[in-house]
Amino acid sequence: MIAQGSLFVIAIDNTDLNLASTIYKFTPGGVQSTFGTLPFQSFGLAFDSVGDLFAACAGIPDVANSAAIYKFTPDGTRSVFVGQIAFGDFNGPIGLAFDRFGNLFASTETATPTGIHTILKFAPNGVGSPFATDLDWPVGLAFDRSGILFAAERGLVAPPGTIYKFRPDGSRTDFAPEVDDPRFLTFQLLPTPRPRPTPHPRPSQ
Repeated sequence: MIAQGSLFVIAIDNTDLNLASTIYKFTPGGVQSTFGTLPFQSFGLAFDSVGDLFAACAGIPDVANSAAIYKFTPDGTRSVFVGQIAFGDFNGPIGLAFDRFGNLFASTETATPTGIHTILKFAPNGVGSPFATDLDWPVGLAFDRSGILFAAERGLVAPPGTIYKFRPDGSRTDFAPEVDDPRFLTFQLLPTPRPRPTPHPRPSQ
């Protein structure tokens, strides 16, 4: 995840019992620093329009209240945006993406074979609502410039996976069916068109 020229990345500590995670910041020159820490395994990152960084903490199945979405201000101050109650028991967030209205979308995973996999929509004040249900392990989320949400569904229960398109009203269509275990996705930004030079008027004769 890049903001203002810096690269932010989550690294999971596989030697830690709770798989605690660290967010590292890399400058354009490659200088590394620690931006923040998370108490449990974490995956998705997303910036809002004012520069706050959000991190999806999927949690640990046997640890209560371990799933949450954390918010980091630009100076690295951490707070809980939404906690375990927003996801239900044994569920947690994994992929994050903001729409152009400031709503945060989160794909969820579950630690139980019969769990419900969803995409949740959180308003800027943290109030959540289901956006899409009946999914098979959705992971990556990304919005295109027109406000269409794309989701990578891994298809672990009934492979193969699928990349879906969701309109703002939640209606779903297949974009790329039968994809082998798709995970995260992003859109390539097109170059900003350079303005054409304005011709100088010729002097009157």
